[in-house]
Amino acid sequence: MRERTAPARRAVPPERGARAPSRRRQARRDRLRRWGAALLAGLAVLVAVTALGAARNERAGVATIVAARDLPAGAVLTRDDLRLATIPAGGRPATGLTAYGEVIGNVTAGPISARDLVTPERLLGSDLLAGQPAGHVALTLPVRGGAGTGLTPGVHVDVYATGTGQRAATDVVVLALTQPSETAFGAGGGPSVTVALAQSQAGAIAASLSALQAGDSFILALRRS
Repeated sequence: MRERTAPARRAVPPERGARAPSRRRQARRDRLRRWGAALLAGLAVLVAVTALGAARNERAGVATIVAARDLPAGAVLTRDDLRLATIPAGGRPATGLTAYGEVIGNVTAGPISARDLVTPERLLGSDLLAGQPAGHVALTLPVRGGAGTGLTPGVHVDVYATGTGQRAATDVVVLALTQPSETAFGAGGGPSVTVALAQSQAGAIAASLSALQAGDSFILALRRS
């Protein structure tokens, strides 16, 4: 009886056997490229949205504390004296305050007009009078001409009332300068200077303030150090 032999297997060409793994690798690379492109597109959209939001916030401005009404010097500030106003970032001073808790309970160093910014320079504080003699107080005065040459915190000046020309205070120390741009709605109120002085001189200044006519203010004479 004749033995039946199994048919011989057909040999697969080497290049055909290697083609299948190569196709799989190519498909995997294509998928990775598609995923990478999608990820980059998503990141680009995120960056664009973030930039638009920042630009919108810049235009919208920052909520900043301003006076809700005209405030006299020496007023103890309450919530009813204050409100938030949106100030464009480009026109807002670096010392602008954003929280009511930073202001409530403080005392105004001088008069503050309605809608003017309430900044630390316009409030009395223990740090403002640091180093000054005991019993001295801080008082903010409207001045003519703003911060003149050599007028900086720490210098000593004499104060003259423009209406009468009389000297209202002698040898007082400048503590802070406030420019008219530091208001919520454009220039308003003119520049002012906060000075440290004895209580007796503060009384004389207060009397001079009450006697000022419309348009009058004070001028400061720099003393020789």
